[in-house]
Amino acid sequence: MFKTTSVRLIVAALFIAAAPWLAAQITTTTITGTVTDPAGAAIPNATVTAINTATNLTRSTQTGGQGEFRLEFMPVGDYTVEISVEGFKKFVRTGIVLEVNVPVRVDATLQIGGTNETVTVTSEAPLVNTDNAQIGRTVSNNEITNLPIVNRNVYNLLTLTPGVESSANSIVLGYPEQRTMINGGVDGGAGSVNYYLDGGTNMTGLRNTGNIPPNPDAVQEFRVITNSYSAEYGRFAGGVINILTKSGTNQIHGSLFEFLRNDKLNANTWGALTKAPYRRNQFGGTVGGPIRKNKTFYFGSYSGLRYTTSQFLNGAVVPTALERAGNFSQSKPAPKDPNTNQPFGGGIIPSDRFDKTAVNILNKYIFPANTTGNVYQAQIPNPYNNDEYLAKVDHSLNDKNQISLSYFETSGNTVTQPAGNLPWSISQYTWRQHNANASDTWSLTPNTVNQMWVSYTRNFGGRFLDRAGS
Repeated sequence: MFKTTSVRLIVAALFIAAAPWLAAQITTTTITGTVTDPAGAAIPNATVTAINTATNLTRSTQTGGQGEFRLEFMPVGDYTVEISVEGFKKFVRTGIVLEVNVPVRVDATLQIGGTNETVTVTSEAPLVNTDNAQIGRTVSNNEITNLPIVNRNVYNLLTLTPGVESSANSIVLGYPEQRTMINGGVDGGAGSVNYYLDGGTNMTGLRNTGNIPPNPDAVQEFRVITNSYSAEYGRFAGGVINILTKSGTNQIHGSLFEFLRNDKLNANTWGALTKAPYRRNQFGGTVGGPIRKNKTFYFGSYSGLRYTTSQFLNGAVVPTALERAGNFSQSKPAPKDPNTNQPFGGGIIPSDRFDKTAVNILNKYIFPANTTGNVYQAQIPNPYNNDEYLAKVDHSLNDKNQISLSYFETSGNTVTQPAGNLPWSISQYTWRQHNANASDTWSLTPNTVNQMWVSYTRNFGGRFLDRAGS
């Protein structure tokens, strides 16, 4: 029996948005810009308001003496930015898409006129990030929804990002772990990449490899940072993988899914006596919407996996029926008596010379041949079951204070044949993972924002029971 438990509690409090280098943007991002008049002169004290088109979340600030403004800790999504000041037409920029940890600039030139007049500009995605030096890529919800994903694991999309050399998920110590190599990173038995889920660490405690992510229908987007990321991430130099789950909006949205693979659609294994069982059902759904319109939103998801397959063994040449009885008269070379170093008479080992332990192993664990060539063949069942749950609530106490809570749990079990061509032992693995995150973002003044974050991650598993034989 082997068991490992990891508990992490991380509290990050009072990040001051007025000092940009202190701002943690693990689940949010920043809108910055400069407001000028037609002559290029700065416009101070202009009111800048960002409005989330899906939730009507509103955040406001005022421009400084140089016409500059900065809105920190903005949740990802689609936004409209409005800028107004006495003596100028109202400026409205639509189509602004905020991605996690990717700052967006909204520079505006106001036209002279009345505030009851509006100039509307449709935004386009910037081609180059000019606000920081980080190198990476955001995998959008559109890509997650439309690209084929092997086994419904969003980590399989990591290789869309330049610099990601490999992405592999395996069960080595009894629980699933993700290993990602970025820009020549090495794997010395422990992870070298930071994994985050909704702002909290999503890594195993034993070897710092990645934990299981939610199903694709529950993921809003994720960002892979391969170089020059800020100190807020810390820990490892290999890179950062930051997953953000979906949130509810003012409209109810949901999905149902089932993905089926069945052995009736498969060909038989070459040379196998029986067709290997193969049934993979992955099913679940999501739902999100308002609890109180413009104020409180929920999102939930469930996914289940029922996977039945087998491991094909056909390489064991086992003793013949005569050999099992000690008769090697038809076998070469003939066995020798260890006492005399001479062959047994007629190639037959007397029954009183049999070792009881060897006979017990032979009878219980080395099975008679069942196919030609004196070969033993078997299909060893390898079931794999998994369930996951996600619950998330976002609440606006007012326009200046927003709270977000999320909880993710996944658990599963599998049975495998460790190694060899005989079913000497069967390993049974069971694991469970918890991720809980809570944050409070409070705009104290138009230029000061406090954020408090509490994150809890627990992963335990790696428990296996080996039983010899079948």
